[in-house]
Amino acid sequence: MRIEPLKGPCNEVCDGLRSLIAVQFDVGQARVVIDDRVREVIAHPCALIHPVAAAIVVSAKAGPFNLGDVVTRATINVDPHTGAAIVTSDQLPQIIDGVPLRVKTINVTLDRSGFMLNPTSCAQMQITGAVVGALPSGAPGSTVPVSTPYAVAGCKGLPFKPKFMVSTRAKATKKNGASLHVRVKSGPGQANIAKVKVNLPVQLPSRLSTLQKACVDRVFDANPAGCPAASVVGSAMAVTPLLAKPLTGPAYLVSHAGAAFPDLEIVLQGEGITLILDGNTQIKKGITSSIFKAVPDAPISTFDLVLPQGPHSALAAFGSLCTSKLNMPTVITGQNGAVIKQSTKIVAIGCSKHKKAKARHATKRGR
Repeated sequence: MRIEPLKGPCNEVCDGLRSLIAVQFDVGQARVVIDDRVREVIAHPCALIHPVAAAIVVSAKAGPFNLGDVVTRATINVDPHTGAAIVTSDQLPQIIDGVPLRVKTINVTLDRSGFMLNPTSCAQMQITGAVVGALPSGAPGSTVPVSTPYAVAGCKGLPFKPKFMVSTRAKATKKNGASLHVRVKSGPGQANIAKVKVNLPVQLPSRLSTLQKACVDRVFDANPAGCPAASVVGSAMAVTPLLAKPLTGPAYLVSHAGAAFPDLEIVLQGEGITLILDGNTQIKKGITSSIFKAVPDAPISTFDLVLPQGPHSALAAFGSLCTSKLNMPTVITGQNGAVIKQSTKIVAIGCSKHKKAKARHATKRGR
């Protein structure tokens, strides 16, 4: 879903907005149909609790009767783990100017080009919801769950060619550890990324002193900002065509009960949206593996993860980073099921030409 922020007061009508939704009400025992184009559906930061909302304005006209405009607001939240949009409306009006309403049918049609995008996964999905009744007193009544199956076709034919680039600073120290910069780029019209697994080379092991300072999961789940500063090991930025500005945020080490090692949790925020990417961590024989199993099915033009050097760096260094071959086995899975397996070269930035030539000479002698 494309979010367009409204500038100005909440009750200010923006000129030039095209209709996004058509709403049809089937009202009353006489089945009088009020069918009018929504004049305004806007995503805006007017709600104090929910930073993104939709205002739906319908002209309530039925035959000779004109009951004026009926405005219903709906909050728009985004699931932080799946990226799914969750829309919750205010209570629908039960009476207007003394006229009781008995709404039997509400049809909603999204028809603005570019407002929503199809998923790139052809897995069987569902659109789910809940309809809440209203008692004569106005209090909420019973709740009825509703759902309908949803799936798209043709996903296998989508190209999947993301670019994976990784670098590290050559000058690593015992005090400040080592750094890592991961950049993933993808073009328009491609399948989105579903899963990523990487194995860091033995020359870039996890730093034990930092792992011991991981945030506990109950604190992170309550509010990541409550985690200790030492658990913040980096930052990330994601650029998507769905938003006007990039999503940015910190990367935490978070320990989960029963897990041998803390996970890398990336919290991305922007324009009222929060997404959390969970990277499960395993360490065997000095090699750190991270797997992100559930990446939201959304187009990302560029994703950057930076784990810098410092007293609480996530990584240490073993041996010279200039004279070693730094390769990172990588598996990238697309939402359409396509799989790319590659050995990603980690570029050591800051190596002198002499050290590079020496490394090449040592490699030739070892053949």
